Amino acid sequence: MTTPKRQHWVPRFYLRQFLVPDANPKLEQVWVFHRKSGELKLTGIKNIALENHLYSPKHPDGSRDPRLEMKLSDLEGTLAKLWPQLANGFVDLGSTVIRQSIALFLSVQFLRHPDRRDSAVEFRNRLIEFVEKQPYNSDRCPDIRQLKIGSRVYSIDASAWPNYRDAGDDLSVTMWRKMIEQDATLHAKMLMNKRWSIVFIDEPLFVTSDYPIFVPQPEFSRQQIGGKNAMILFPISPTRILCFDDLDEPANQYYPIANSNADVYNMLTWVNTESFMISSRTIDGVLAGIHRVGNEFELEMSQSNTGDGR
Repeated sequence: MTTPKRQHWVPRFYLRQFLVPDANPKLEQVWVFHRKSGELKLTGIKNIALENHLYSPKHPDGSRDPRLEMKLSDLEGTLAKLWPQLANGFVDLGSTVIRQSIALFLSVQFLRHPDRRDSAVEFRNRLIEFVEKQPYNSDRCPDIRQLKIGSRVYSIDASAWPNYRDAGDDLSVTMWRKMIEQDATLHAKMLMNKRWSIVFIDEPLFVTSDYPIFVPQPEFSRQQIGGKNAMILFPISPTRILCFDDLDEPANQYYPIANSNADVYNMLTWVNTESFMISSRTIDGVLAGIHRVGNEFELEMSQSNTGDGR
């Protein structure tokens, strides 16, 4: 089996929900607006959120390992059958089968982003820098047995340290690919334990991004989906957003909201991606709504700080 060279971290079946309605349907185009460069373009979904051989590392003989890419493709194929109904209808969020499928897909979506790979490389480099500053023992290995990071304590095999230190960034990338497979179930269980709900509108106004699952609260990292009381948002389509939280409220409900409130969710999507926003409608209208929400928030904060509640 030939492994595809161009590998997407945001599946095309998902992006098809955000196609521009008046464009050539064969081109499957969306509006893309880059956060840092300000570049705006109308482009086909086949050309965004991808890297060559992202999930298929090279063997020593030069061939590619297709296993992870095949697993991701199989998962996408399963979810693609459910997605149109989830994106436009009212599926039973209390169904165990549906919840497990969505939770696994979203946990993989969360783990597979290249930002997670880059974070793995950065973490390893910082770890090496820290350990190399520690005293060495008589065997010329770091005199350190444990390392505490946050609430976790990691054991360190000092004798294996030179091999780890000198392995290069490829080791971090390999560990990231393994993490996608090994941690997907763990993160899916985190999502399963949350309260699920969907907010919906009757016009296609929601946008998404190349990092579509995120934690919007500023006290959490956008990647901290396992945080206690963390809310998690995921735009399903231009009319629906899936929400996870720990509120003591009825679960598995659909909540209609005013179309004007789409701007709030779009602002959260926009500020929680470092790459680009993806929209089925013109970006000018999206940004106008985001700016409106931002200005209203600043005015509210200003009035709160001055004690003027009027």
